[in-house]
Amino acid sequence: MIPSASGRERLHAADYRFLAVCLALLAGTVWFSARYFHRAFPEASIDFRVTSAEARQIAGRFLAAQDLATEGYREASRFDFDNQAKTFLERELGLDRAGALMGSGVRLWSWSWRWFRPQEKEEFRVDVTPGGEIAGFSHQLPEEAARPSLPAAEARARAEEFLRARMERDPAQLEFVEGASHSRPARTDHVFTWKEREFEAAGADYRIEVTVLGSEVGGYREYLKPPETWVREYERLRSGNMAAQSVDSALMLVLVVGLLVTIVLRVRARDVRWRRAALVGIVGGALYFFASLNAYPLNEFDYPSTDSYGSFLARNLLDYLLGALASAGLLFVLTAGAEPLYREHFGRFVSLGHLFSPRGLQTRSFLKGAVLGLALTGIFVAYQTAFYLVAGRFGA
Repeated sequence: MIPSASGRERLHAADYRFLAVCLALLAGTVWFSARYFHRAFPEASIDFRVTSAEARQIAGRFLAAQDLATEGYREASRFDFDNQAKTFLERELGLDRAGALMGSGVRLWSWSWRWFRPQEKEEFRVDVTPGGEIAGFSHQLPEEAARPSLPAAEARARAEEFLRARMERDPAQLEFVEGASHSRPARTDHVFTWKEREFEAAGADYRIEVTVLGSEVGGYREYLKPPETWVREYERLRSGNMAAQSVDSALMLVLVVGLLVTIVLRVRARDVRWRRAALVGIVGGALYFFASLNAYPLNEFDYPSTDSYGSFLARNLLDYLLGALASAGLLFVLTAGAEPLYREHFGRFVSLGHLFSPRGLQTRSFLKGAVLGLALTGIFVAYQTAFYLVAGRFGA
């Protein structure tokens, strides 16, 4: 169906009532989501005092103070966080307490910057909090790289001096947990771990770890260590989630088989409009491909420096292309199977082929559908907000 020759359709009283109800629902759900979204999702309340570019400058100054130069290195960045720590705090403390702790006592979020050279082991990484503080640092060296080796006691003293001078943490205020030494071909590395004495969060420890590569500090990190019993229980819960996902995938497969049967029946009836289905598939595949290209800088952060950069780039482009083809194929099949049924059962509405034409955009059904879509978007966001607020009361 397409509009009349005049191109426009008049709205009736029932249409105005429908639009008014949709707009009222949209306004109400937007108000609810804006009011309670930060309580339902603590990460939405992160106080960004520095941007990614400012975090890079802070990271660069930190490395320079360590006499580490990044000239000639490629760089990549992303916004990162400890998912296990976030899950533990939200489940055990509730959203309000977890949000307050993640914004102060636990450095959960960070701008992570990485400097590397293709096919070289040596690289640098610095994690900067949204507040502009150093939350982590790593200098990776090849196993065979030579450095003067220190006895464990001297290496620990150097790590403690790093804590005082560079991280502004007094080792006397921390409780020493353990130290470990690792022999390399031309040096000995040491890892020392402390925990905060006054930290309390449902039995978890907040730990500080310093790595000494031979005689120089090569790593620092802060992390939340949940109790082992909680980790095992959560792993069992995730196993149940994966089993539920498998059942969901099996049911989806049944729907796909039904769709293919529908296509076969419609092909026999010569009722499948292949060109229209192909156009939808091509547009969807192209959008998928360009969206994947847009995300490449994030993928570059995980580039394994032992591989050639060319092979890494080619592998990603191939993955994007295959993903685009799969997306295009899925949309092609969906359109080929569903479009004939839509025409058969909803013939009074604008057909898919005319929906985005100039005349189709002027129909009542398009206007009502667009406004309904906006209202449903508001309802969905409000539903998710309410779901997590209620679920949080029961420890979810």
